[in-house]
Amino acid sequence: MSLCIEPFLQKLTDCGPEARFILEAIARGGSCGGSDGECFRCKPLAKQLHMVEGVVSAALGELVAVGVVERLESALAGKGRPKVSYQIAPQSLATLEGQPSPHASHPDHLKRLFSGADIPAEILGPQPKSQKERAIVTRLGKPAPPGARSRLSICNRLLLGALLANADQFGVVAGLSNLDLRRLTGLDSESLSHRLRRLRGVGLIRSYVPGVTSSVFCTKKVNSTYFLNLNHPGYGLSGEGAVLVHWLPQSKVRNDAFDVLLRDVQGFRRPPALNRAKTPKEVLHFLARERRPVFNVLRLMLYRCASELLSRHWFDLARDGSGDYDWLRDRIEADLQPPLGFGAGEVQPDRAWGEILRHFCKLVVGIAQTYRARFGAANWIGFDSVGLCILPVLEGEGDEIMVLLLQPRPVEISTCAILRESHRGELALESWGEESEMPLEYRFGCGLLTPPARRILKS
Repeated sequence: MSLCIEPFLQKLTDCGPEARFILEAIARGGSCGGSDGECFRCKPLAKQLHMVEGVVSAALGELVAVGVVERLESALAGKGRPKVSYQIAPQSLATLEGQPSPHASHPDHLKRLFSGADIPAEILGPQPKSQKERAIVTRLGKPAPPGARSRLSICNRLLLGALLANADQFGVVAGLSNLDLRRLTGLDSESLSHRLRRLRGVGLIRSYVPGVTSSVFCTKKVNSTYFLNLNHPGYGLSGEGAVLVHWLPQSKVRNDAFDVLLRDVQGFRRPPALNRAKTPKEVLHFLARERRPVFNVLRLMLYRCASELLSRHWFDLARDGSGDYDWLRDRIEADLQPPLGFGAGEVQPDRAWGEILRHFCKLVVGIAQTYRARFGAANWIGFDSVGLCILPVLEGEGDEIMVLLLQPRPVEISTCAILRESHRGELALESWGEESEMPLEYRFGCGLLTPPARRILKS
């Protein structure tokens, strides 16, 4: 599912983000009207969307110029200017009505984004400015843009809406390229990058894994993956999902299965390795020339498979150590491919590729078993009745912190909780009714938020 404006993107090429936002808001109906052929006027629309009237007027002019919206004039009795109103053009309205009913994973979030609701969005980390220091008006005496008043701007709402419309139930956006985002929003490359940083800085995007290009992937180019924060207080919604963290004491921290793979590949590149490799030589040859960003994407792919394995086999995973899941091999083979010329020196290149796939299946099962053992110790939680998604802790080392996103929230826990394991293996539960109540340093350390970039803090 994407935005309602997607069928009109070719016509909207010359329209800015504000015009696209207004069209999306109107197309979705609600208090803005217009979706069923109703007329609407500039001033009431600006008031409903909390936008400057001049910006709305200019945006409607852009939509009229491309033929998506019609401008109507009705003469007044007596003197005075004619009354101007707008409506979605009949052809555009027929296009909207002809579209199949979109199934959105987050309809309430999208409804709030494309309405007049105010969305607070404070930059996280630094102390907030006092009211006196805040820019309420510009130097020209006009109202300051929403971003200057710690409110989500129209352009950022449109961008976040494009991400939300393509997110899964956990808020994970995969497969959406920067080109797709520019086409949907009308933003240029520089503005898109800045606004994505801004959304991370205010906590609406938890984190992201940059896309890469590599011959080991079937698609060659893998787009960036974004983890949206569906529990952000700016939405004003009580989240159905939950965030659960498992935290080990330092004395128990070890390298996880993927850290071992990365260590073995690095040792293979610069022999002699300090430790004996646990990774088959076929896998080492396969990954020997890849850069660190490729490993970040590979880790994410394996985590995605492990999340599905946990959701499917939470109960029998601990007993089944073979990892003989046919669908798992197919899933991995759909993501990876042997690079051109790989195995040319092998007598049986197919055997080498089969060994690589078997090892990655083994890695996925090992990752899933570790998460099952760690979180399953809290045996009072009904993990079997929910969907599970592993949230990568990008800045962490080893397996000190593991994070699961759960949909829907199990009744046994609150929206946000930490399972702290003691040196003796006992679990202590720390709970918060809302994720925003958790101490900020915990949220940064657990990968629930990304520390804001310095350039964002200075803006």
